[in-house]
Amino acid sequence: MKKKTWEEYWNAKTWEQKVAALTAQALAVFQIYTSLFGALDSLLQRTIHLGLGLIFLFLIRAGLIRRKRLASPSWLDWITIFFVIAAAGYQIFRYDWLVGERFPLITDLFWYEIVLGIGMIFIVLEATRRLFNKGLFFIALVFLFYPFAGPYLGGIFHASSVTWTDIIDFNYLSLGGIYGIPLGVSATEIALFVIFGSILLHSGGALLFSNLAMAIAGSMVGGPAKVAVIASALMGTVTGSGAANVATTGVVTIPMMKKAGYKPEFAGAVEAVASTGGQLMPPVMGAAAFVMAAFSGIPYSTIIYYALLPAVLYFISVFFTVDLEARRLRLPGMQSDSTVKETIRNYGHMLIPLCILIYILVAGYTPRLAGGWGVISAIGCSQLRSSTRMGLPGLMAALEDGCKGLLIIIVSTAVAGIIVGAVDLTGLGNRLGTAFIDLSGGHLLLALFMAMIISLILGAGMPTTPAYIVQVATVIPALTAMGLAENAAHLFAFYFACLSLISPPVAAAAFTAAAIAGSDGWKTGWVATRTGAVAFVVPFMFAYDQSLLLQGPALKIFIDFITACLGAICFAVAGVGFFLRNLKWFERFLAAFLGVALIMPEKKISLVGGLLLTFLVIVQFYGRKRMLR
Repeated sequence: MKKKTWEEYWNAKTWEQKVAALTAQALAVFQIYTSLFGALDSLLQRTIHLGLGLIFLFLIRAGLIRRKRLASPSWLDWITIFFVIAAAGYQIFRYDWLVGERFPLITDLFWYEIVLGIGMIFIVLEATRRLFNKGLFFIALVFLFYPFAGPYLGGIFHASSVTWTDIIDFNYLSLGGIYGIPLGVSATEIALFVIFGSILLHSGGALLFSNLAMAIAGSMVGGPAKVAVIASALMGTVTGSGAANVATTGVVTIPMMKKAGYKPEFAGAVEAVASTGGQLMPPVMGAAAFVMAAFSGIPYSTIIYYALLPAVLYFISVFFTVDLEARRLRLPGMQSDSTVKETIRNYGHMLIPLCILIYILVAGYTPRLAGGWGVISAIGCSQLRSSTRMGLPGLMAALEDGCKGLLIIIVSTAVAGIIVGAVDLTGLGNRLGTAFIDLSGGHLLLALFMAMIISLILGAGMPTTPAYIVQVATVIPALTAMGLAENAAHLFAFYFACLSLISPPVAAAAFTAAAIAGSDGWKTGWVATRTGAVAFVVPFMFAYDQSLLLQGPALKIFIDFITACLGAICFAVAGVGFFLRNLKWFERFLAAFLGVALIMPEKKISLVGGLLLTFLVIVQFYGRKRMLR
């Protein structure tokens, strides 16, 4: 890896870029320090976290003046930055008064608290508009103004009146709203994992994963696509972000797949699906998994235990999809430029931080501590060999890039707090839960289908974390009220919040991959949906029987998992339309049916599925023999 020099990293920056870099590094050091030596009190920790994040954002994402994006912050951006400093400074210097003496929603607000509160709410909304598409921005606006409209609405949307000062108080001066649980998880846990991933990438972690994947799978049939699946799965355990995975590994794997003979839309779809799977694959599982632990009360180590088998099924299906597509097109493998031995010699020591992080998580310590030691060990291990040694400029660049990735989490959790806060203040969540039960007629399957549709709609244009958080306040209570176990309800919502990244019409991860592949985003999205089809079925199965969540007798878990693996392969066969030969339409339909039947944890149905699978294999085998005569 080419090492950064001071001239490349620092001297080439403008003074505004230098201020931005120092702000990002201050945020990173703050997160690392508080992870190792103890987090500050909740409001202080969240205030500093959000304040530094917003300052950094407005320094690097200048606004629009006369419809032209500026290269450096405008005078309006600087006013916004100073307002953030004033608002955060007030919370810090008046902390004792805010926490110890005043009563939220009871004590009257001073005029300057009203000004600062209104400003912070609209600054968070503006940050959302700049960082994401307008969908999340408008959803947040609707929820922000809903308490004012609630008294004039009918049915389940009718709500008691809430004063505008209560909304300001709740969002700015309490541990609800903007500074609620979502931002708290970002401030104490998620940040460390994002920084950890950035340090691994800058020190050669991406090369470690991609070279290992190429050495292991590159020479296989369809090797380039299998490399994409393996590398993205490994990267996903670190970054936990579908879009970040596509941007990181896709620039290498997508051109490699196209060169090997895969169609552009298929190459983009494979990368999008494999990268999205990073949010489903333990041990990190993306930001929403930490939020899930906070809202559900289920320990994080238990969540990754529940999520293991469904994630394995997901990647089995994707792996067989690229294998069958390669066999259908008769694509060759590729030789790796480096062997496993060479890769381990040059970069293998960077597995040590990942092992340390996983050990601390599994041992039952907090994710915050695991993330902190993961970052420290990654910095230390990177110095062991010249191939990974970053130097001070490289380390500063890694911390800065990590905080750029962290901005998505900071802003999305802050704006999600506005949405959840409106639901809490008005009691909308309880009324939606009751309506949900009434609409489904008490039938769990219908309720699950409704929950899936709502999850996919909410996820369209939303990052996974806020899409999941909105369901925490609305859909999940309804599912648990109908008897669904807490862990299954949260994982169900989490899965479909993730799958919205590959599901049209928005399909953010698929469109990102399509841009790299030079393919049509809509086609890539539908190919990605077909490739990841097994993930649309698995949540329904563990909602009815939790053996796929490693709950129940060991023998039943083993049998259900084996049959589910066969079902995942059947989904791949149906999606590609090829097994031992090209499938006829009824064989493809049968394969899709078998995918559902074999994943279903019901002995009789699985037995029928096994018999029909045997029939399909025999038909394919003799059909192939006739073709070869």
